[in-house]
Amino acid sequence: MRAAVLTEGAHCEIRDVPAPVPGPGEIRIQVAAAGICGTDHSIRVGQFPSARGRPLIMGHEFSGTVDAVGPGTGGFAPGDRVAADPNFFCRVCEWCARGAPNLCVAWGAVGLTAPGALAELVCIPAAGAVHLPDDVSFTAGALIEPLSCVLHAFDYAGLRPDSTTLIVGAGMLGLSSLIVARSRGHRVHVIEPHAPRRRRALDLGAEQAVAPGESLNVTEFDVVIEATGVGEAVVDALCRLRTRGTFLQLGATSPEVEVAIRPFDVFQRELRIIGSFSVADRYPEAADVIRDVADEFESLVTHTFPLEEFEVAMATMTTPEAVKIHITPNETGAK
Repeated sequence: MRAAVLTEGAHCEIRDVPAPVPGPGEIRIQVAAAGICGTDHSIRVGQFPSARGRPLIMGHEFSGTVDAVGPGTGGFAPGDRVAADPNFFCRVCEWCARGAPNLCVAWGAVGLTAPGALAELVCIPAAGAVHLPDDVSFTAGALIEPLSCVLHAFDYAGLRPDSTTLIVGAGMLGLSSLIVARSRGHRVHVIEPHAPRRRRALDLGAEQAVAPGESLNVTEFDVVIEATGVGEAVVDALCRLRTRGTFLQLGATSPEVEVAIRPFDVFQRELRIIGSFSVADRYPEAADVIRDVADEFESLVTHTFPLEEFEVAMATMTTPEAVKIHITPNETGAK
């Protein structure tokens, strides 16, 4: 089969590799759609410490059709339309027992510690898969993973539905947060440097979308969601919290990034600073929710490329017009 394989350093090759064989409790999926995101870039440049060494097939946001099942695997059959939580959990450690499987001591994931979905075929534990109804497209199915990350973040942070919210960054993570926030009754403002993304934010219901340095109609916010992972943006975002406000770090910074905070402000103003990592246990919920927000989420898929154009796709991801890039490993033409 064909796959995008990270080799030495940040080098990636489209290679013919052996097709994976599903083991006990696993299913094999013929990949219809696979998303790429900032995590893939971080893996590629060595800034995601949990990722496995080279060679590695990336890709952790995906959907497709079951084409084989492993021994003793129930609930799925060839031909089933599916999407899947890419994460692996031991389900017995302290964090799994506390309902935080994303912090599992044996955590792993397709495309990070195991061969991923930027390939014609991928094997996954059947326990992480969900059936896709016929009215949910493969495009929407591959968006369940980013939606589940946002649902986990909102629920873990305990965000109230009547909040005045600032989202810093209108890439895929920020715009996904905007869709969820609006669906929960938040009044949302956005800071984003690129005009095409600001226009998307307004189209999705933001009350205001401004460039960094421009004035906002609101000066302090109940909730500030940092969705860029850029150190300077984090510093600016922290300054925009109102008393008893909640700061949600959703963007992944480089591990080397450090910012200064005033602990006295946290103490005196009763500020909440929350981090959110990965899906946790929200994937099944997101698989249900995607039906209600499919049109808005699918509108975020701005470009689709065949596997052979992986490098073009990665370069396109950094352009202002791009939000979500999808790869179609079993198709040969870009859309």
